[in-house]
Amino acid sequence: MNMRRLFLGISAGVLLATARSGAGTLPEVVIDWSAFLARQDLVWSRIPTQWRDSVFIGNGNLGATVCLEAGTFGWQINRADVTHESSRYPIGRLVVRTAGALCGGEARLKLWDAEAEGTLRTERGSIHWRTFTATTPSVLVIELKGAEGESGVELNWEPAEARPPRKVYRKEVFTEQELHPAAVVSRAGGMITSVQSFLGGGAHAECVVQTATADGGKLYFISISPGATGDEALAEARRTTDQAVALGLEKITTAHREWWHAYYPQSFLSIPEARLEAFYWIQIYKLGAAMRENGPILDLMGPWFAPTPWSKVWWNLNVQLTYSPLFTANRLAPAESLFRALDQHRQQLGDNVPKPWRGQAAAIGTASGYDLVAPVDVARGIQSGKGTEMGNLPWVLFLYWQYYAYQQDEAILRDRVLPLLKLTIGHYLAVIEKGEDGRWHLPLTYSPELLAAPDCNYDLALLRWGLQALITASERVQPEEPLLPRWKEVLAGLTPFPTDATGLLIGRGQPLKESHRHYSHLLAIYPLQLLNPDEPTDRALIETSLANWTSRPEKFKGYSHTGAASMEAMLGHGDGAEKQLQQLLNRFVLPNTFYMEAGPVIETPLSAATSLQEMLLQSGGGRLRIFPAIPSGWPEVSFHSLRGEGAFLVSAVRHEGRTAWVQIQSLAGAPCRVQVGDWKTVAVRASSGVTPQVKRTAAGLIEVSLSKGETVVLTETAQAPLIPLRPVASTSRLANPYPMHFQEGRK
Repeated sequence: MNMRRLFLGISAGVLLATARSGAGTLPEVVIDWSAFLARQDLVWSRIPTQWRDSVFIGNGNLGATVCLEAGTFGWQINRADVTHESSRYPIGRLVVRTAGALCGGEARLKLWDAEAEGTLRTERGSIHWRTFTATTPSVLVIELKGAEGESGVELNWEPAEARPPRKVYRKEVFTEQELHPAAVVSRAGGMITSVQSFLGGGAHAECVVQTATADGGKLYFISISPGATGDEALAEARRTTDQAVALGLEKITTAHREWWHAYYPQSFLSIPEARLEAFYWIQIYKLGAAMRENGPILDLMGPWFAPTPWSKVWWNLNVQLTYSPLFTANRLAPAESLFRALDQHRQQLGDNVPKPWRGQAAAIGTASGYDLVAPVDVARGIQSGKGTEMGNLPWVLFLYWQYYAYQQDEAILRDRVLPLLKLTIGHYLAVIEKGEDGRWHLPLTYSPELLAAPDCNYDLALLRWGLQALITASERVQPEEPLLPRWKEVLAGLTPFPTDATGLLIGRGQPLKESHRHYSHLLAIYPLQLLNPDEPTDRALIETSLANWTSRPEKFKGYSHTGAASMEAMLGHGDGAEKQLQQLLNRFVLPNTFYMEAGPVIETPLSAATSLQEMLLQSGGGRLRIFPAIPSGWPEVSFHSLRGEGAFLVSAVRHEGRTAWVQIQSLAGAPCRVQVGDWKTVAVRASSGVTPQVKRTAAGLIEVSLSKGETVVLTETAQAPLIPLRPVASTSRLANPYPMHFQEGRK
């Protein structure tokens, strides 16, 4: 039986089997994943050119961009964990050798199988190619089949020059220690090997093995391995390709597809705006290709190298936005790439603060390697008048808290989050000062990309959130915590957020007077949600602050629009949220959905996926908000198994402009509160066990008593039809345009 049909049958069977249990019948879920994702594929009607238009494939560490460069078609390959002195380095390119000059071609990136294929046409014939990046073993797979005068087509290896990317980009002079020797390349017996050694130690090696396909084409397995020495790296690279040859193409392909076919159905959403829907699913593909549970932290490039000044991991917004879509998308496992690194390098995070505070504080500076070495010295920053970014690690710990909150696993909270959060907030507690007003204040600190200010709202928001989280966590899993009274005392006496008639300030005495891309001064609004849009006073402050920031869009970048979209969604402004996302797509997204600010910066397109999720489901503040910010032009919307705080899997259908039904599965038995804005009443239509108690509060919330593992289906009335959950039809004028060739002239 065809493996794809078998898997689809199993997947559909699971969905339908779980839809028959308890009291009533749960709604039918009808998703043909292969067909649905086919409409999101990237399709090139001509040969892709440059990184910004390239086909891209990856397995969370090893990856390649496929395109035409300098007149030749090939694979720019890289491995994310190949670094030297904490910096990423270029590795090299596999180039197609043709008999004739290229004169045309096309390509398709098939999301469902995570494979790409295409055709090259030359003056002498044609070449069909197919490629993907396997995980076990970690190899790049390339198939080539030439016809007519191109029957002898083959790949050649071109190693990159090993020079620090930041200096290359800035055209700075290299030191002698940066003039690394050229790679040593050997070719023999259908194998190419390449060893790049670094001055000062360390190396990486590549192994390219050529075999034959069943139809007479050429098959290549390519591996990259880092090592302490060139010999060590080469031995590992050869072991990997030997494993691939022994397994064979069929087994490798089957394992590769099985991984991806299990990955996509973890959650689903469909909207009638075809361009935005395709963009979302390309980002879900991108996450799977760039991030894995056992892989490195996803930095600004992922496994796709391009010239860049950003060759490290950036911590003052980038990491936080990069990982933000995982939680609601119900794809928590890849987040371990970040949180495992925090656990492993907890000592280094403590060593990033000055010696007098070590043992009671932890921090991370603006940029680091995978070792997380990035010192923060607040005293030195204050003396210079420039301040210091204290909030990077607290913001990352907000993500770590979400990792717990979306699972409700108290072991994660007790053993992993709480110990590091204590140190992280301890950094603030080491510098706060009691003012003449009797309140606790922060000294001069730095609001990222804005300026330094006392009582900086960026840091005040993170300190307030962190204290609240520490108190909640300790009362839940560690009630005898000796610092608990201290945290409560500081929280009770913490100075309010500095504001004026324009809303939230940068800090005390520092209003936002000019356009700026970073919304660091608005962190209390988003993502921390310390201000509640359902409270009139808070809502007015949110609206005023957002309006003041967005009224000066001249210096906005892509992530400015995603942040604004999320804040609009918080306010329930669906049209405003969509407008911000459309501006992102129109102004900043590159043809293949990559994004660049001087060099690759992966976080912005991924954060747009978060913004779209928040238009469909919000779960902060102890409630599940269903369809909280749907644009007026979206009468039909559906989503399945999106995850909310409290460990709930939520599915819902919007039909003819109204919420048709909501299904909630409790994974942990946490209190369940639901807000459906367009319902006046509520009825239980189905449940997986005993019909749960449901009541509406005076505030319009629906409270549902769900035990761990139980599922309930809610409708506005007992007679409301249970519309099947399926992909919705597009009503937009613009279909899936990716890659967007019409944007190539844009800067």
